[in-house]
Amino acid sequence: MNETGGAGERLDSWKAIAEYLQRDVATAARWEKSLGLPVHRVARNGRSVFAYTSEIDVWLLTARPAVESPAADTTVVVPAAPVASMPPPVRIWRWAALTAAVIVIAVVVARPGPMIAEDLHVELTDTAVIARDSGGVEQWRHQFPGTHKTVVPMDPVVMGGVSPGVYVATSYRGRQNEQGVEGGVLTLMDLEGRQQRAFSFHDKVMVDGAAYGPPWAITGFAVRDAMDTVRVAVTAHHYVWDPGILTILDDEWRRRGTFVNEGWLEHVRWLTNERLLVSGFSNGQDGGMVALLDAAALDEGPLRMLVFPRTEVNRVSASRFNRAGTQTFADGRLSIHTAEMASPTGDAGAVYDITPSLDIVAAKFNERYWDMHRSLEDQGKIDHTREACPDREGPRAVDIWEPGTGWTTTKIR
Repeated sequence: MNETGGAGERLDSWKAIAEYLQRDVATAARWEKSLGLPVHRVARNGRSVFAYTSEIDVWLLTARPAVESPAADTTVVVPAAPVASMPPPVRIWRWAALTAAVIVIAVVVARPGPMIAEDLHVELTDTAVIARDSGGVEQWRHQFPGTHKTVVPMDPVVMGGVSPGVYVATSYRGRQNEQGVEGGVLTLMDLEGRQQRAFSFHDKVMVDGAAYGPPWAITGFAVRDAMDTVRVAVTAHHYVWDPGILTILDDEWRRRGTFVNEGWLEHVRWLTNERLLVSGFSNGQDGGMVALLDAAALDEGPLRMLVFPRTEVNRVSASRFNRAGTQTFADGRLSIHTAEMASPTGDAGAVYDITPSLDIVAAKFNERYWDMHRSLEDQGKIDHTREACPDREGPRAVDIWEPGTGWTTTKIR
């Protein structure tokens, strides 16, 4: 049975999808595997598939040169095996059909030989993705639709190795919509600028008994290329409300589990081939958070989570939530920084040195924190100096969650 809705007609079988493409089933299945044809699988089944005509129409805009190639119908590929951890399919809003085509207009500069990753420098602006060679000469450009504006730009990632490509993540809104995000997309292009894959979140999740769906703003991604296998971790958060979400994409961009947080997720890093570090904010504990995740068992929740309580400066200044960010060092050491109060010259915050297993080594406030503390003293909002402050030596405690014990408060000093 085929349904219609905001994302166009829903095609509920490989046969229906193939007929819409005017190809046979084997070709449709191969295009899904090799060219990223947007096909969805039914949770707890995996063999049943469906697709939206509007998403296919958008995909054809960028895939048409490949699908019209004479060699496009010469190989039969069996559809990929089901992924048990894939979340249930949900109805996609009308704007979501655009997410696979945020990058739609390409201009390519002729050159004598193929590009290599080491020579490619990619810049993301709010209007385009621009690739230049090591000499600064523009090689190709993807222009965003004139009706959209990128609002959460992240640095593109250029990968070499066994699977070279350019990863670009954007969240966007309409040029006339200054208040909110309409969607987000992670795109993989080859080094010549041809789109290979596109991914967007359309999940509907339950947090504290409430349901949340799109729009999801993509906030971060991390690529892991190890042992001839590529894994891409992607984070997003609901742009209006509370939840954050993370998933891992495999070589074929099939999802390998989902982690949902009761608060925004804004950063993700691979620590090893098996471990992920994600950071953002915990609504339940009311503080910036970091969590250690098993990449093979995202659905089982974190291995450990740390929450950093709001500081005096944060509370007294009535600042927004003290989101946490991360930094990793070559020796394996990690640094977590919280943004307790924003300012034009840098965030006032706390800095935590931690181990890869999330044990606290040291904690202190940065100098900008004490500048803001002094300013609040001058305003009469804080009644003591830095020297008399109970936190003069740094943060005193963090909240830690572990599967066996739940939440505990651990003193730092």
